[in-house]
Parts: sequence; structure tokens; C-alpha cells
Amino acid sequence: MGTDAPTADDETTRLTEYTELHGCSCKVGQSDLDSLLADAGLTGENDSLLFGIGEDAAARKLTDDIALVSTVDFFTPIVDDPYDFGRIAACNAASDAFATGAVENIDCLVTLGLPRDVTESAAPILAGMADALDTMDGVIAGGHTIMSPWPFAGGAISATARPDALLTSHGASPGDRLYLTKPLGTQPAMGATRVTDEQFVEIVTDAAERPLDSIASEAIAWMTTTNRDAMVACREYATAATDITGFGLAGQSRVMAARSNVGIELTHLPVIAGTPGLSTLFGYGLTDGESAETSGGLFVSVPPAATAAVESAFDDAGVFYRAVGRVTAGRGVTIDDPTIEEVRS
Repeated sequence: MGTDAPTADDETTRLTEYTELHGCSCKVGQSDLDSLLADAGLTGENDSLLFGIGEDAAARKLTDDIALVSTVDFFTPIVDDPYDFGRIAACNAASDAFATGAVENIDCLVTLGLPRDVTESAAPILAGMADALDTMDGVIAGGHTIMSPWPFAGGAISATARPDALLTSHGASPGDRLYLTKPLGTQPAMGATRVTDEQFVEIVTDAAERPLDSIASEAIAWMTTTNRDAMVACREYATAATDITGFGLAGQSRVMAARSNVGIELTHLPVIAGTPGLSTLFGYGLTDGESAETSGGLFVSVPPAATAAVESAFDDAGVFYRAVGRVTAGRGVTIDDPTIEEVRS
């Protein structure tokens, strides 16, 4: 399925004006979510599932050869172009399934909410989602659309994999190397696009030290890059995996460290060129790994003996990757004066 993406001239409204929080920064905070699950009594394992609450997706064993993975993810606009919003929403939702190793038979049940005065955005949002799913050999299988004061889009994703091919955030071991498959910086990159005050635009441009439209277009390109190819490349080598979204690299690292009962040391942060200065200006904490990411990369642990093989697999697949740290025998996450690499597409 194909469509022509709307241009900026076609826009009559700015989707981001309808929300206070954008993209995956609208997620409930990590500590608040933990408290919510505890208060609801949803912290235990479920014997009918291979894994569930607390992981990126839930998995149920159907046969010895097939596990069904399901997840749901939706968020408020991080861009104003509805077509791009749809593409980002689909890539982000499917990423949670890919993070578990499930990359086959991708179906999406769309969740879409829009204010009455921007309902004309529905069709291009859906077209963007359909086109993004097509790149993953996935389809829109249905969904649900409502009127909402805050626009949002995403979907319930189902996918399949062999049960023995699935990954969780539990498997990291001391000595493992850690890889990230997209650069960081989507929050400051897109935050800059929402600045409209002419005087502040100059300050923002000076902070970035490169054209803001270049930073934004690169961020959109990364957010609309599916994580499917990266997971196919690393699945047989990885011991644990998650994807980087609203909790940021540091937050997702804390999840992996806690669930694997290990320490994580982050030493190298690849970022979209120009975003560190924007992050400092906006106070997003990018160089500390705290900035929220939308449709970010996979974060995987790999045993030392497999690093050459996984890097070769990433190279063969044409996938961006960087070694960003290691797993230790300690506890928690350490980010001590990491190397900041500014990446240009």
C-alpha cells in the first residue's frame, strides 16, 4: 500500500499544539508505573504466559513451535505531519514485539483518537501506519477510533516466534557487552521544531550548531526505521533485549539491570548530531541517558564470545549499531563521563 506523504503546505493545524507531552514522553513515569502495578496487585508471574507484565510484550506458547507475542502502544503526536505521525506510531508499537524476538506474522489493531477539528488527519495517519507496517511484512487488521481532546495513535500488535527464540530483559550476565541500534536524541530534536517565538528560535539554532530542519529530518528518519532487521540480525546471539522509549536509555538500563540482577555500565552514547546542545537548553538530560526517546533502537546484551559475530550480522543487515557499555556483577546503572558521539545520517 502506498500514498504520497502530505507536505508542510498541506497542513492546516499543528497536531502537537493539542498536547502538553509529546511522543513517548507522555508515558507514565517509571516509579509511578511500578507503584501502580503494585497497588493493583499485578506484579506476579502468570503460569499461562511465558512472560508478561513488566516486559515489552506478553508471550503465550501455542505449540512447541509457535509462541504468540502481543503488546499495545500508543502516544500523542511528536510531529505535526499526520502521515509521519502514523509511520512513527506503527514503528514504535511494533518495536515492543521485535524487542522480544518476535518478527513474523505482524498484525496491528489500530488505536486512534482525534479532536473533532482535526479528524481530517485520520486518513493520512492510517496511511502512514499502513505503509510502515508494509515495510515489516505486517498489516492493519482492524482497530478502534474515538474522539479525544488529545490526539493519539498506535496499536495492539501481535507477532509470532519460536518459543526458544524469545528474549526478555532477564537474561543479561556479567561480562556481556551492550549494543544500541539507533542514536539517541529524538526528544530534543523534535522539541526544537515546536519553538515558534522568533527570538527563541535564534537561541535554539545557536544551541544546535547545525540547521534545525536537518536535525528534525534525521530524527524522523530514525523514528520511522523499523527494529525488525536489527532483531533478525542479533536474535541468535543476544541474551537479553529491550527497546529504548519513554524511560530513556538510563531508564531502560535500570529495568534490565533490576530484572537480570546485574549492574550496567554505560560508557558510550551515540546521539543525533546537534541534540546535546538542544538537550542542555531544554533540560532533557540527553548526555545522562535520561532524555525520553520515541521509537528508539534495540538495547541488547551479547556474550563477549559472540560480539564479532553479532557485529558482522549487523553489518551484513545494514543496521546502525554501537557498543555502549557492559554488564557487571554489581547492581544498578552507572553512567560516568561517557563518550558522546554525534551521529549524522
